[in-house]
Amino acid sequence: MGLFGTLISSTSALRVFEQALEVTQNNVSNASTPGFARQRLRVESMPFDPDRGLPGGVLSAGPESYRDDFAERAVWRRQEAYGFSDQSAGQLSRIEAYFDVTGTTGIPRALSGFFQSISAWSVAPNDMASRTAVIEQAGDLAAGVRNTASGLIGAEALAEQNIRQTVDTINHLAGEVRELNLQARQDARTATDPSVDTRLHAVLEELAEYADVTALKQPDSAWTLLLGGQTPLVIGERQYQITTDRTGTQAVIVDASGRDVTAQASNGRLGALLQYRNTTLPGLLSGLDRLAATVADRVNSLLAAGVDQSNQPGAALFTYSSSQGAAASLRVTSITAEQLAAALPSAPGGNGNALNLVELADSGEIDGSSFTEYYAALARSVGRALETARDDLSTNEQLLIQARELRHEISGVSLDEEAIRLIEFQRAYQASARLVTILSDLTEETLNMIG
Repeated sequence: MGLFGTLISSTSALRVFEQALEVTQNNVSNASTPGFARQRLRVESMPFDPDRGLPGGVLSAGPESYRDDFAERAVWRRQEAYGFSDQSAGQLSRIEAYFDVTGTTGIPRALSGFFQSISAWSVAPNDMASRTAVIEQAGDLAAGVRNTASGLIGAEALAEQNIRQTVDTINHLAGEVRELNLQARQDARTATDPSVDTRLHAVLEELAEYADVTALKQPDSAWTLLLGGQTPLVIGERQYQITTDRTGTQAVIVDASGRDVTAQASNGRLGALLQYRNTTLPGLLSGLDRLAATVADRVNSLLAAGVDQSNQPGAALFTYSSSQGAAASLRVTSITAEQLAAALPSAPGGNGNALNLVELADSGEIDGSSFTEYYAALARSVGRALETARDDLSTNEQLLIQARELRHEISGVSLDEEAIRLIEFQRAYQASARLVTILSDLTEETLNMIG
């Protein structure tokens, strides 16, 4: 085998252990880097057969990542659920204030004040102060309903803005994956670069928070991203951006070809925003419209059945526009105190009609519920949804922490383990260096003897 062969083998081993030390030191340096997966240098034994001139030694087979695909995808799934519940809780908390159930503010207070003024009016049907109070309280009720409707309409506009921002974020993150794909195809070494790998998986994890995106690694190390497992976002070096649009009253997501893919954006923050904008808020507005229209119609119909102080049919107290939304457009008419119809046609000057209006407060006018009970059911639905979202958020946050901890146990850096490996490679390096020195000295002595 000869001194030269042994020297070459030892020198090669020296370089291998030097690379192993570099990989280990890089692990230690990135121990606190989020999403970093430790690497090991794969070291293979060379054949040793002196008779055939094979000197043995070791050969570097390149670094090997300990990143676990199953653990990564488990984190992504938890990230999607966390993003959905966090976004839901945040959105619902913003509108909770519009649905007071204590009866001290908003619509409940206004409803109570309105029917209390009617009750006081029924006791003194011809008292002008009592009549004026009814009109004033009706105005407060209409204003309270309009303010709540305005808040919900404003929440819709804000949700649409948030949807656009979220879509922009998704496109931006997908664009980063495309750039990394391009780097991988231009330089194959980036496929094993730990910093590139860390950045890629950090982007994929962040992307999972915003939408249900399926990430598939291709044989050439490029990644394919599919929204909802179907709509392409990135394929190789090409990106396909999604955009927002509106179909009627609904906010929709369309793909690069203009196709509606809203159904595929059902998870993550985008899914929560779409559900909030397209289902939750329209449902609440519809319920509020129904309340406003029913109160206005029933009060107006009862007033029309009575007579005012001039013995004329009662004038309408409320008005609204169905096309604009009953809640958003509810107002008091130009009615005067004298035009309020307290009496029945059969008993002019009496309070028969006012008493009928008093009974309206507790009658089951909407699905067997009173106006107050119907509003309370709307408010409770918001409260229940918010409570559920907060419970889900707490659960999903803990599950996300557990998934990340499991990922770290599998692929994260253990400083104790790295310290042991560092010592092993240092000793191996020192031994190889000592052997190279000895062989170099022997070679020099041999050459001197020959000379």
